[in-house]
Amino acid sequence: MINYFFVNPAAGQGKGIERLITDIKTSAEALNMQYEIYITKATADGETAARNIAQQLKGKQARFYSCGGDGTLNEILNGAAGFENISVGCIPIGTGNDFVRNFPEAGDFHSIRAQLLAEPRPIDLIRYAGVINGSYQQRYCANMFNIGFDCNVVELAGRLKKKPFIAGPAAYLLAVLGIFLQKKVIRLRVEERGQVLKDGEVLLCAIANGAYCGGGMFTSPQSSVDDGKFDLNLIRDVSRVTFVKLFPKYKAGSHLGLTGIDDILTVKRCTSLMLTPKEKNFFLCVDGEIALAEKIEFTIVPGALSFLLPVKP
Repeated sequence: MINYFFVNPAAGQGKGIERLITDIKTSAEALNMQYEIYITKATADGETAARNIAQQLKGKQARFYSCGGDGTLNEILNGAAGFENISVGCIPIGTGNDFVRNFPEAGDFHSIRAQLLAEPRPIDLIRYAGVINGSYQQRYCANMFNIGFDCNVVELAGRLKKKPFIAGPAAYLLAVLGIFLQKKVIRLRVEERGQVLKDGEVLLCAIANGAYCGGGMFTSPQSSVDDGKFDLNLIRDVSRVTFVKLFPKYKAGSHLGLTGIDDILTVKRCTSLMLTPKEKNFFLCVDGEIALAEKIEFTIVPGALSFLLPVKP
């Protein structure tokens, strides 16, 4: 079995990449394991490389390790999707790294040795299909979709992280403040198997397989990556005063027990959803990456990915 490491050299502003590559080589050789390292060259290159390698393997067992943030993991799992005997792992060297937070029982995700000795675990993915960035696509998401406020925060945080001295969490908090001052709403039609759940303005809409987003915000604490469902979180358009009161609890994952929360937040476990923008299109944040989407259908795919959990010492 060969271990393939797909390294995004831009992840985490490029810090520690040489040390990571040295660690991969040293750890794999110490365990007498076969390995290959692929350095991605541009956006989507990791997905293309993973798919090409998966095709060449022709069903042979392999492990694909994503070395980057949540967006890099999304590329690698989409490249590996549909191929047998491929497990996917994540070495989180990005700035958000939200997906691995769903596995507190696992060993150290940064330890290459623990990763090489990892145990595979089946997890769910969300399949989404529709017109994305101008063409019809069918893809998979591991962690979460964010639409509206959350998506605008991610977009602004991405720009802020390119500035010197602004790290991941700080960029998200600054972005929250900036988007709060604008407080834009989005107009959506949300349907579950033909039943309209919402048709109008919302502050944000999140479709969650995992529980975390925005660099550690525990916004969907009820979510689990292996329960055969995803969670719709829909916050109505609220005043700035209400938002200021709600946000610290929302960020910490303690909002579900608040008095009156049902008047503000709709939470529903689903296996499929349809989102239609009231305008022509909307910004869709997929595992931390922004896309422009039209009408989109979301479907849970139970046990779709063999995910590698690093062993404990």
